[in-house]
Amino acid sequence: MAETKPGRPLHDVYVLFTMDCEPAKTEVTPYGTRMSKSGPSNWAESASAIRHYVAAVRVHGFPVTLFIHPEVAANQRDLLRELQRDGACLGLHLHPYKLAGGRHRYDLGAYPYAEQRAILEEAAHLWERALRQEPRWFRGGYFSANDATFALLSELGFRGGSVSIPGRVLPSHGSVWAGAEPYPHRAHLAFRQLLGESDFVEIPVSVDWKRPVEVGEAGEQGYEWPYIPAEKYDHPQVIRGILEGVRREAPRYGTLVMDTHNDKDYADPHHPATVNLRRILDAIASAAPPLGLRPVGVTVEQLCDRLLLEEGKAPSRLGSRKEKRQ
Repeated sequence: MAETKPGRPLHDVYVLFTMDCEPAKTEVTPYGTRMSKSGPSNWAESASAIRHYVAAVRVHGFPVTLFIHPEVAANQRDLLRELQRDGACLGLHLHPYKLAGGRHRYDLGAYPYAEQRAILEEAAHLWERALRQEPRWFRGGYFSANDATFALLSELGFRGGSVSIPGRVLPSHGSVWAGAEPYPHRAHLAFRQLLGESDFVEIPVSVDWKRPVEVGEAGEQGYEWPYIPAEKYDHPQVIRGILEGVRREAPRYGTLVMDTHNDKDYADPHHPATVNLRRILDAIASAAPPLGLRPVGVTVEQLCDRLLLEEGKAPSRLGSRKEKRQ
């Protein structure tokens, strides 16, 4: 690991490795698969990807946040609870059209308040029934959301999440984040791009502002970001660019937020996603110290709690989802 210059103070940069855990394709309608091609072929592939990703990251001292679709929660309960006991954070992931029954047609951001609330309540109920705990952390598929989403999540008792990807423009999936705040903040409940004063903490995915793309991995306009399986992005340069931005902008909570899916073979050291993961881990270790940055691994839960506590909002006082509904 490269060393920082003598006498130069180190500043923490919070490192979050996340995974969006999708249902096995055998559980998804043909329409749902057309809308979102991500997801494992079967449940064994899913379990292997989740377990080996968590293990690979943990070796380097970083915990993992798993955003879990309700069907994954139901089918892989024991694995997920085991990983949670070992320090993983569990949150809800959601593509409405992947829910059992295939009744929904669009991503979350395409729905108005009432329909979006019903979809979120349905997914949260299924997740809670499977894991015997309320979901408190959230990420929508494709980072899809609209101006009702943060208010709804807060009303339903969610405490935080990683909902946004700043700069993304992907209207076909209800995901437009041009002008969004790039660092952790309390969400605004009326306008998703603004800083707010709510009890819901948003932790955006990191992007490299110096590397714009016209057509990204999901077909979006935006910026290169540390999506681990991406074949189009130069991961070491993306990591360095994000860390340089943290050093230059000196936000209160500088972050480096990565993402992947449970359809990559992290058990295979030669798989492209595994190779990219190693390159990202190496880039963090080599690029952070010369910039005066100290990588600190956290989960979404840990960083949300830290932000709220530092702003005088004790997490224990926030109440449950059931209490919020009453």
